[in-house]
Amino acid sequence: MASMKKVVIIGSRTDDATRFVAEAVERRRARAIVVETDKVPDSATLSWEDGDVLWDGECLSDLRSFYIKAIRLSLPVPEAEALSARNFPRWQEQYLAERERQSLLHSVLRSLNKRGCSFINPMEAVELHYLKLHQLALLRRHKIPVPASLGTASADAVREFVARHKAVIYKPLGGGALVQKIGEADLTEERMALLANCPVLFQQQIQGDEFRAYVLDGEPVAAFRIPTEGVVDARQNLDKVKPGRLPKEAWELCIRGAKALGMVFTAVDLRRTPEGEFVALEFNPTPAISFFDDPRDGKVITRLASYLVAKA
Repeated sequence: MASMKKVVIIGSRTDDATRFVAEAVERRRARAIVVETDKVPDSATLSWEDGDVLWDGECLSDLRSFYIKAIRLSLPVPEAEALSARNFPRWQEQYLAERERQSLLHSVLRSLNKRGCSFINPMEAVELHYLKLHQLALLRRHKIPVPASLGTASADAVREFVARHKAVIYKPLGGGALVQKIGEADLTEERMALLANCPVLFQQQIQGDEFRAYVLDGEPVAAFRIPTEGVVDARQNLDKVKPGRLPKEAWELCIRGAKALGMVFTAVDLRRTPEGEFVALEFNPTPAISFFDDPRDGKVITRLASYLVAKA
């Protein structure tokens, strides 16, 4: 009798999206192993020993199908001496402990990925969610149309960018907040002085309705239309999402971009300009599904779960 297939899902049992994927996998008579990295090391054990990876005692090294839904990754933190010089002893202790935890997570996931198994998505692609400027650079290099963009902490650079592009929005370089439109109040000396605290991503505002297009393994899956009337960030209109249709050239843009970024599964945020041209705002390596499609038996979850089980 053939043994049950196993799919590793990296996420959290308290996260609806993780649970939906796990349930869809199990409906296909496979076992979903949920690796909750946020519980390491407090209430779960993740170990690496001579090349083998163990999750709460279960070996993951010989498994073939992995899906990253949610993982908190951070860039390297400063050295202890630098933190000590800034008189933050508690920060020093907390940062160093988190650095070691991040080293374990990165090393384990990268080592699993390099064993030749199926990873949705590879670590390098997942990190592009937090490295927006790097993602934009890669897309531009592959001739994918993206908005004019500026990442900076320079007030002069921002003023010049706004003078050139007129309608400009801003958002965090690493994500985590709604998109805002720059107004006159944002260009005052007082507001511009806040840039000294941290850099920000500024982009030319692309007018027009937004589309979310899901791509899996180089093939179109489903598209959804989000009206943008009355809002800057389309996420403010998620209650108005409807199934959408994209022309061939838009799907080709999405597929080429996913390949350029190394994303096996992605949701592409697109804007269609009044002239009918499509511009890619972002390729999401760990996209939400439930806001757009039925998370239990919609096209997206069905195709994704079937793919994960087929690769197991």
